[in-house]
Amino acid sequence: MATRTMYQETIKRPTLPARGFGRETLETLSAQRDEPRWMLEHRYQGWHHYEELQPPLWRRTDITDLDWGQLIPFAPDQAGVRDLSVLPPKLHDALATYGRRAGLLVQRDSAPVYRDLADELRAQGVIWTDMSTALREHSELVQAHFMTEAVPASTDKFTALHAAFWSGGTFLYVPDGLSVELPFVSVLWQEMPELAVFPHTMLVVGAGSDVTLVSELLSMGCEACPDTYHGGVTELYVGAGSRVRYVNAQDFGRHVYDLRSQTALLDRDSHLDWLSVTLGGRLSRSSQHSVLREPGGEAVVTGLYLPAGKQHMAMDTLQDHVASNCTSDLLYQGALLGRARSVYEGTIRAWPGAQKTNAYQSNRNLLLSKRARADSLPQLEIEANDLRCTHGATVSHVDDDQVFYLMSRGIPRPDAVRLIVEGFFQPSLDRLPEPLEGLKQRLTDAIAAKLRD
Repeated sequence: MATRTMYQETIKRPTLPARGFGRETLETLSAQRDEPRWMLEHRYQGWHHYEELQPPLWRRTDITDLDWGQLIPFAPDQAGVRDLSVLPPKLHDALATYGRRAGLLVQRDSAPVYRDLADELRAQGVIWTDMSTALREHSELVQAHFMTEAVPASTDKFTALHAAFWSGGTFLYVPDGLSVELPFVSVLWQEMPELAVFPHTMLVVGAGSDVTLVSELLSMGCEACPDTYHGGVTELYVGAGSRVRYVNAQDFGRHVYDLRSQTALLDRDSHLDWLSVTLGGRLSRSSQHSVLREPGGEAVVTGLYLPAGKQHMAMDTLQDHVASNCTSDLLYQGALLGRARSVYEGTIRAWPGAQKTNAYQSNRNLLLSKRARADSLPQLEIEANDLRCTHGATVSHVDDDQVFYLMSRGIPRPDAVRLIVEGFFQPSLDRLPEPLEGLKQRLTDAIAAKLRD
């Protein structure tokens, strides 16, 4: 049995804040959320970094077209929902992917509107809630982890802006020695035009635990809508001897600028399976950093991206080997249509103490149009001398001989291309854990839908 939490039935503060970002606005946000003093000080610190830092110099990715002064910094509270059937169909389709769940959290724009959690997990000490509630009810636990080690506020200018204006997000705490078979599912539905949304995801997993967390980022598709912004931060604390599966899937409309900063910290003998899927957005840039900070850690990192039209998708990955006897295996795959552009920058870094490291990195790109472009920039930074680190990158067009072979068997060209693309992505899809078989089919359907557009 699951207990459902209803958020407020009516919108308490319907007035939107002034456009743009400033110190007074973040104070209003903090006051409306009834936050402890230490969080307000943290927001001040983030604002200080934002004012002091210059925008990062990203190779081949330009975000200067976004007018920050026109963005609404946060949305007011929304009415909660009792019946999930009232939610948009696209969100419903995503939820149907997972069937039975350990817990569900739904956020609409800047505010949570629905939460449920299995009663037996609540009794076992699991904390599953939105970040604002976690801040009020579990302040010490949040303070110990919030943007301290994984993603500091000073990381870059846009991360600092998140630190100052974060709103909403997901908090999951799993105590030591607890194995949860079903996945926790968190969904952000972004619908207000010109809104800046800054959700914060935090996962804290105790020693010897086993858990799956899925984070979905969704909005309606809109070619002519005004620019909207998503600036999310994810912090994963993977305890000693634990096993974590984390899936982050993004399918925004093409009016959304999407910047995500994500870091996982792995303790001794822990294992992380991490899948990142990017399907939407006008411009999307994500960082996916795995820090193996204690011996015996293992990270299996998978990325899948499928830009079309004039979409721009940039990915920055880091396999950061700090401790000895750790393993990381990264596979990023992308297929590009139309005039789409992808930029992959990946680094394997081995520190002086990271002896016996075993790290692999692969980026594979399939161009489905002569106008599409994929840039792949892998690199190694090695300071240890007893290790194995390798990387590789490929960019290729669809093989005409393969298409001809399938067409000669009576398969129309569009279906032939679809089969080739699905086969290309199969190595990434095969990495999905068994409890997420439904997600594999949904991604396969999403690939087919994009190819039909």
